[in-house]
Order: sequence, then structure tokens, then C-alpha cells
Amino acid sequence: MNAMDRMECLATPDDVHRDSQLLDVRWGLHDAPDAGVAAYLEGHIPGARFLDLATVLTGPTTDPTLGRHPLPDADALEHALSSIGLDPAKPVIVYDVPGSFASGRAWWVLTWAGLHVRVLDGGWPAWLAAGGDVETGKRPLPEPTKVRLSLGHLPTVDEEAVESWPGTLIDVRAAERFRGTYEPIDAVAGHIPGAINRPVAELWTPDGRLPSEDALREYFGVLCEPVAVYCGSGVSAAHGVFALRLIGIEAALYPPSWSGWSADPDHAVATGE
Repeated sequence: MNAMDRMECLATPDDVHRDSQLLDVRWGLHDAPDAGVAAYLEGHIPGARFLDLATVLTGPTTDPTLGRHPLPDADALEHALSSIGLDPAKPVIVYDVPGSFASGRAWWVLTWAGLHVRVLDGGWPAWLAAGGDVETGKRPLPEPTKVRLSLGHLPTVDEEAVESWPGTLIDVRAAERFRGTYEPIDAVAGHIPGAINRPVAELWTPDGRLPSEDALREYFGVLCEPVAVYCGSGVSAAHGVFALRLIGIEAALYPPSWSGWSADPDHAVATGE
């Protein structure tokens, strides 16, 4: 991926108001349900609209084998985006706080749905560090629109494909969870047989930006394509897919991830390296 292609995925603070729609997607796995919107009300990039990962970028959690953060369906996503006045013909920039993986999930879901999306490199802290203006409180939303989406613009894989994946299957969870020595969330510890471990938490520079192309290539190493990625529930894996996109690899997402895989007692589990 050349510099121009990288610019298609990443935005800088200077890009923010160049005919782009801003979505504040701040969210954290261990945050209270209203923590993201509370942070938005306390301060956000002027003109940004808040989009909730848990209710908009995640579908109903009715089937454990679909994971803790299943993908939303088209109708629900269309309704949510229409209600905030999103224009699907205009580009979108999403931002969060680095380390939460929310912008990666937003980028993945919205790109999968056919929108043109970029991630603000460095997120909210980068905006503040650049001296950007801050808006507080709830801003009036534009008039509702009629968003129509077509899903499937990014690749996904199902459990049947994962069982006999012909290329590289990447688990981006922390090393101790991959090895099965520590599992704080799911009932079963370990990983999908055949997977390799590349913890996504290391895919930031100290200032919260994405690493350079050379650094990303060194981190991921030699990969046998096709490549698929999973995490605990499909959120941080989307950030892994995004990082791979920056080095020209179109990786597929396994949306149920470990939470969905481990919910089926018939699935094999591996431990150790």
C-alpha cells in the first residue's frame, strides 16, 4: 500500500472539515453503557455526531455462537444512520481514544456496509494535541435521511471456513489469553487450532497513532494468504483487519471470534503457543 492508499484509510486533524462527516465512536469494553455519550457531551470535535458501538455497530446477542458483538443487520444500521442524518454519499471520519478499538470496528462495519470511511489517526487525543476546537453538550442533529445500504463490501468467514482455513488465521488477543493461561471473559480458555498470535494492543505508537508500513510488516511477519482475523468478540479484530489493510492485505473477519467459537462445545480448542 502506497502513501496515497494509506491516506484513503487514515485521516489527520487537518482533514477533518474537508467535506467529511464526523462520527464520535468513543467506547470501551469495560465502560459503563453511557460512558461514550458522557465523554461526547463533555467535549467532542465540532460538528461530530455520536454513534454508539454497543447499540448501532452490534447486533442482538441472542445466540451465543454468534459472539458477544455480532454484526448488525442492514435494517437496524440503516435506521440508526438515518436518524443522525448521515449522508451515505459523503465520506465519513470516525474517531475514538486509541486503545479502545472502537474506531476500527466503526471503520469495518461502515465500510462493510458500503460507506467511504477513514479513521482519525491518533483519535481524540491527536485532535486535542493539534489544538483543535472543542464543542460541548448535545448538538442539534441534521434532518433525518433515508440511508440505504448493501452489506458485504468487506470479507467475512464463518466457523466452517475457519475450521479448515487454508492461509493464516490471526488471533489478536493478548498472549496469555491465546495460550489459555488466563481468560477473564469467556468460559473456555485457549485459541482456535492453527491460529497464530499477533496481539492488536501493540498496534499503536506511543502517541496513539498507527505504526508505519514498515513497522506493521515487521510486526505481522510473513503471512500466507488468504488471511483471516479474530479476537474475543469481533471488535479488536476489526482493528487488526484495518492495520493489515494499511500494508495491502485484505484480511477477512471472523465476526463471532473466540466468544462465539468457544460457545460451541463441539469446537476444538488449542492451548499454548
